[in-house]
Amino acid sequence: MDTRIYMITHKHFDIPKGADAPFYIPLHVGRKLGTDLGYQGDDTGEEISEKNRTFCELTGLYWIWKNVSCDIVGIAHYRRFFIHGSQNDIMSGEMIEQALKDHDILLSISCFTQEESVYDHYQKWHHLSDLKLCRQVISELCPKDLDAFDLAMRCRLFSGGNLFAASKKIFDDYCGWLFPILFEVEKRADISGYDDYQKRLYGFLAERLLRVFVMGRGFRIKETEVGQIQ
Repeated sequence: MDTRIYMITHKHFDIPKGADAPFYIPLHVGRKLGTDLGYQGDDTGEEISEKNRTFCELTGLYWIWKNVSCDIVGIAHYRRFFIHGSQNDIMSGEMIEQALKDHDILLSISCFTQEESVYDHYQKWHHLSDLKLCRQVISELCPKDLDAFDLAMRCRLFSGGNLFAASKKIFDDYCGWLFPILFEVEKRADISGYDDYQKRLYGFLAERLLRVFVMGRGFRIKETEVGQIQ
């Protein structure tokens, strides 16, 4: 089975023990905007590498979607990985394959927002107008997912980082759903007054939308701890 976990990075890093090839592969996101690090970049083939300052790790997701063929694919970060056991060991490719025999998607374990809901959390830390605009776009492009969106925003459960692993088919289905929504939001949003952090709104929105996609399709979910390795 061809399983690939892409370690999203924008800098050189020491590959930690357990994140070994061929399962784990560094992917330099935003390479079109910076210096070549010597890793596979997101600026080959069909790509949106130039959007990295606003789409964050999603430029890597897009590149994988359009340019990679494999059986199972996942996203880690250069310092955040799915872990297991008391020693916070990185999950091997074989472990991820085993987890996905009985589940459709592997997600980072849910945490509870300190606020009353995901909606309130977004309002506190970001621009609520972007979340409202996202809801409007969903109502137009995929109205069947509107109930799942509203439910996800009312609850307190949240999985950050856009980390997940699934079959390439589910990965592709998700990207084929996600990016048309975000590109439409991008057309309508005015971020001219945002600082560099808030300009990363499409990454922030995707962190909320992954759960919407999963909830709307009744997937069998396995949640796994995420460890910060560096």
